Amino acid sequence: MATNPVRGIYVSDHSSTGPIRTLLRFRELLRQLVIREIKLRYKRSALGFAWTVLNPLLAMVIFTMVFSRLFGNQPHYPLYVLTGLLGWNLFSLGTSRGLDSVVLNGYIIRKVFVPKAIFPVAAVVSQIVNFVFTLVPLFVLMMALGASFSLNLLWLPVPLLSLTCFALGIALLLGTFNVFFRDVKYFYEAGLLAWFYATPIFYPAEIIPDKFKLLLHLNPMYGLLESLRAPIYMGTAPAAIALVSGLALSLAILAVGWIVFHRFESRFIHYV
Repeated sequence: MATNPVRGIYVSDHSSTGPIRTLLRFRELLRQLVIREIKLRYKRSALGFAWTVLNPLLAMVIFTMVFSRLFGNQPHYPLYVLTGLLGWNLFSLGTSRGLDSVVLNGYIIRKVFVPKAIFPVAAVVSQIVNFVFTLVPLFVLMMALGASFSLNLLWLPVPLLSLTCFALGIALLLGTFNVFFRDVKYFYEAGLLAWFYATPIFYPAEIIPDKFKLLLHLNPMYGLLESLRAPIYMGTAPAAIALVSGLALSLAILAVGWIVFHRFESRFIHYV
């Protein structure tokens, strides 16, 4: 068994040592992969990167037109919808692209050693970049609706960190399973759609019957999105319990995802 891989030669049984140390060592590659993720998504489209902003805005307009009569009593309903959509898009796009990332980059894995976790990490980080850019139209909408800007916006990085860790943990798990069972992608796409409608994104949580409230609180995206909404939509600090439990759950999922990924990554070369 080789222990000192030579640059440019792949060693099939090699696995990453530590997530932070490995990613720091390959930080330039990570940066290039993030840039590639952002560029490829809208390659050859007329508006290009502008779709990063337009997609959630168009979805917000559609949901507002269709459901504003039903949920018109929700203050600043467009802002409520847009905030939920931005958080959901970070998670759904990050996990969906992370799921495919190892398989799609199999030609790189077969030729040269790279830490394989860098591919799902790049997929999720690219969505953080997209999220940051979508904050511009979000704040414009807040001004247009007369929503308040407060110092509680400084809490925003904490729920964003929780959402990112949760998305990365799921992406690592799905990316691992998808290498061995390609049906995972199609099961997840169907499950993700059901998950979207089970999460209060375009409807308020108050309309859910009491008998289903337990299922609502078992949905991790509910707490994560509520913590994200608090400083933006409600202008308040996120609830301490939701903030701490959301971060703890996200870190736990990330730890499990990394352990599973690390356990099986040495076998990826035989399946990609």
